[in-house]
Amino acid sequence: MEIVYTELGLANRFSNPDQIEINKHLKKEPELLAQILKHELGHTDKTFSAFDLKHDLTSGSGINNMKLFMFMLKHPKTFLQFSPMYYSKSRKKIIYDLNLGLYYLILIGLFGIGLLIVWLI
Repeated sequence: MEIVYTELGLANRFSNPDQIEINKHLKKEPELLAQILKHELGHTDKTFSAFDLKHDLTSGSGINNMKLFMFMLKHPKTFLQFSPMYYSKSRKKIIYDLNLGLYYLILIGLFGIGLLIVWLI
């Protein structure tokens, strides 16, 4: 598996199963890097699968969330990890994260149902 260092996001492998894109600043945080790599290696090679969705929601890779949040505050471009699509300079194309898009659709749907219930009451 090839590791490609990038400036955007934290890490992903949703567009090339033979590569993991990792934020270049994670090299300075070896403990966090190891935890994130463990999580990414747990994904399948498919573009979208129920297993990957479940892995993102329930992964027990031991990522220290406080350290991760502090890292993200220090490197604001990592917040693009929460965008369901972005442009990859290394691949020269728009990358879509279908799992994240599905999360957002579910959240919007639940929010809409909540508003409807409040409106009906």
